[in-house]
Amino acid sequence: MNGGPVVYVLLGLLLVGVVLGVLLLVRRHRYVASLRERGWAFESAPSLESVLDHHAPPFGLGLVRAVDEGIAGTTRAGVPFRVFEYEVKSGGPRFDARLASLRLPATLPDLFVSAGPVRAGVRLPAVPLDPALQVHAADPGYARALLSPAVLAALAAFGRAGHPVDVSVDGAQLVAVGAPKDPDALQAYLEALAPVVLAVDPAAVAPWSRPPVAPGFTFHGRPDWVLVGSDDSAIARFGLTTAGFGHTTEQVVRGDNGGLPVEGLVHRWKTHRTETSTDSQGRSQTRTVTEHHDEVVAGVWLPFALPQLSVDGGWGGERIRFESEEFNDRFKVRSASARLAYDVIHPRTMEFLMAVRPPGLRIEGNLMRFLVSSHDTETLAFCADFAHDFLARVPSFVWKNLQISPPAFRVDALTAPLPPAPAHAPLGAQPTPELR
Repeated sequence: MNGGPVVYVLLGLLLVGVVLGVLLLVRRHRYVASLRERGWAFESAPSLESVLDHHAPPFGLGLVRAVDEGIAGTTRAGVPFRVFEYEVKSGGPRFDARLASLRLPATLPDLFVSAGPVRAGVRLPAVPLDPALQVHAADPGYARALLSPAVLAALAAFGRAGHPVDVSVDGAQLVAVGAPKDPDALQAYLEALAPVVLAVDPAAVAPWSRPPVAPGFTFHGRPDWVLVGSDDSAIARFGLTTAGFGHTTEQVVRGDNGGLPVEGLVHRWKTHRTETSTDSQGRSQTRTVTEHHDEVVAGVWLPFALPQLSVDGGWGGERIRFESEEFNDRFKVRSASARLAYDVIHPRTMEFLMAVRPPGLRIEGNLMRFLVSSHDTETLAFCADFAHDFLARVPSFVWKNLQISPPAFRVDALTAPLPPAPAHAPLGAQPTPELR
C-alpha cells in the first residue's frame, strides 16, 4: 500500500516519456515528408565521404570531422544543391553549422565573401571590392571577374532577404554558412541563393577554371599533408618514453613541407602503481591504480644534422645570454655550442622570435621538436612554417662552417604568432583505479 503513490508517479513519468517519444517521431516523420514532397532526397546519417569533395574552410580543417542530415535536390531554376550539418569536433578551429552547397558552372579557385567576420582558417589576402563585404582571394583579377556587378547584386538581394552573407567558392561549389532547418525557410534560402550561382559568367571566369581536386580527407593549404592515423614506429623515431605499457599513437599527421617533413601525433601509454590502505579495524587492502598518460608530439625532420640548440626547450647545454635583456627575459636559449647560438640567433632572428612567439623548441641532430600542448592543424601548420622561417635566417657562413648545403627555405611563411589552441576537451585522463 505504501508503494502506491510511488508506482503512480513512475507510471506517470513513463507515460510522459512515451508521449514525448511519439510526438518526436511524428514531428520527424512530418519533417522528412515535407522535404520529400519538394522532390528532395534526405539522408539522416550521411557518411563523411559524401562531402569530401569540399576542401576550403570550414572544410580541410581539424582532425575529427563529422557530417549529419544530408539533403539533396535542385532549386526551381535547376541549380543542384546539397544541404548538411558539418562539424569540426577537434584538432582545429571549432565549427558546427548547417551548410548549403550549390553547383557552380566551373571548378574555380578558393574565394571567400562575408558581411561579417572572416571564417577561421582563411589565409588568403583581402581584396577591396565592396565596402559592405570582406572578400579574400589569391588573385584580385579572379575576384573581380567572379564578383561581377550581377553577382554582387544577387548577394545583396540575398542579404536583404534576411540571410547571413557568408559564402565561399570551393572548387565546383558555392558554399553558404547558415542554412535553416525548417523546410519552408530552407526553400526560401536556397531560392534566394541560386541567383548568385546563375549570375556567375562562365566566360569571364574561364581563365581561372581548373581540374577538380580529388575527393579526400585533405588539409586546407597543405596538399602534401596526410592523416596516417596510427604509426607506433614514431615512438622510437622521436625517442619518446617507453616506460609503462600500452604505448599507442593516434591522429598521426605527416607532410613533406617543402623538404622539411613535418609530423604531429598524440602518444598515449599507461603505468601501474600500488596503493595500500588500512581501515579502522587494522585490515589492510592493496589496490593497483592504472594511470593514463598522453603527450602531444610535433616536430620537423631536417635533411641534415645540427648541434643541440634550444629556445625555451628545456635543459641541455649551457644557458646563452645575449645583449638584448628584453630577449633574455623572454627566451631561454641553451646550446652545446655558444658560438653556434650567437651565429644562429643574431639580431634579425631575435626580432623574428619576439614577433612570432613560438612554442618551446629544441634542435638536436636531424629533429626540430616543438613543446606544444595541443594537437591541431593550426599548431602543426605554425610549426611547419616556423622551421622554414627560422632556418632561412641562418647566415650562409654558418652552413659553410657546418659543411651543410641547405635546401631552399620558404621565407616569411609566418605573418602572425601561434593562434590560441582550439577549445575542445584537453588531453590527459585521470588515473583509473582498478582493484586487484
